[in-house]
Amino acid sequence: MNSLWSIVIGGILPAIFWGITAIFQKQSATAATGSAVYLIAFGAACALAGLIAALIWRPAPWTAEGLGFAATAGACFAVGTGLISFALFAYGVPVSKLAPIWSCNVLVTLAIGAVFLGEAAELNILKLVAGTLLIISGALLVSSA
Repeated sequence: MNSLWSIVIGGILPAIFWGITAIFQKQSATAATGSAVYLIAFGAACALAGLIAALIWRPAPWTAEGLGFAATAGACFAVGTGLISFALFAYGVPVSKLAPIWSCNVLVTLAIGAVFLGEAAELNILKLVAGTLLIISGALLVSSA
């Protein structure tokens, strides 16, 4: 039961919230909010959520290394989110066309985890290749629907 909750809390619920996020990101672009303003409002909401989480969840130590990694993750997320917002705003591309493509981010995470975090030994290469082909072909099919 514990592993099921970890999948729900760390996988299913984030997927739902990120899916909803994409819709509001498109609505923001449709309402003529540029990428910079979107990132400011998005970042403020993230900061507020962080403050609330700090009050609710158990305290954890703050380390310079941890803060550096968190800031780098935030910067990468901001660049990706800003580029999506720009494409939605400047080009008016449908979110339903972009979402399948940016959802291939799992392949980037998988590759970096395998190479730099030493997780390659845990991977079944045959399943990895098959899954990668399915993800890419699925993204191409859905984005061209």
